Amino acid sequence: MNPEELAMLLEEGEGYKIEFKEGISGIDKDMVAFTNSSGGRIFLGITDDKQIKGINITNRLKTQIPDIANNCRPKVKIFLEQIEFHDKDVLIVSVREGEDKPYECSS
Repeated sequence: MNPEELAMLLEEGEGYKIEFKEGISGIDKDMVAFTNSSGGRIFLGITDDKQIKGINITNRLKTQIPDIANNCRPKVKIFLEQIEFHDKDVLIVSVREGEDKPYECSS
């Protein structure tokens, strides 16, 4: 994804396949919702009101998110992508539609 595509998504806002989150709190629920429907993307570092706060993308964060996905039953398939937007880092978690629905996480 490039900055122009992200700018267009910010204009459109959240929807059926797009979720904005400041951090990873509650990300497991969003992963399960997307994998139980038709997939989607979670943008970490963006508030619900479309403000770019950025997120500190560390190795710990990049292992923590797949760990959360792997702890769901069955495992949720994700892909991580990092983008810089207005000098702030945004992490995009792409969630694939599940093949073995329903999916669930402990929470």
